[in-house]
Amino acid sequence: MTDQIRTDERETRGIRYRRERKIGGADLRIGAVMKDGTIYAGFSPNTGKAMYATPADAPLTMKFNQAKEYAARLDAHGYRDWRVPTKAELNVLFNNHAAIGGFDVTGSYPAGWYWSASPHQQWGAWGQMFSDGYRYNFTKGHLSSVRCVR
Repeated sequence: MTDQIRTDERETRGIRYRRERKIGGADLRIGAVMKDGTIYAGFSPNTGKAMYATPADAPLTMKFNQAKEYAARLDAHGYRDWRVPTKAELNVLFNNHAAIGGFDVTGSYPAGWYWSASPHQQWGAWGQMFSDGYRYNFTKGHLSSVRCVR
């Protein structure tokens, strides 16, 4: 079971600060390794809940449908509910990639590009380059990296 998290926000001199802590525990920082080996990645903008990532990318680059199948079949760190992040969640991973670690930030194709689960029209899906955060829509037949979340 992953840790429950409480978020405290305050504003000082026009700057908003956000602190996350484990309920009944110490401060929780983005990039913290949980007892189960997952990485705390921040809050999902889609669910409003804590989001955890695998500590490493999938071992190979893959096409969109392969990435979704890989995530759906992944049995890691005691969990079987892994998935490809949405476009918004992928951006959270990008914004926190230095703390989370293990991402390919070279910008090289295909390893430095990451799939999201968010489709773009019939034949495409959104992804993001982790060297600079550029978002793109590729056809689902292109190869990209995937980092699973739950």
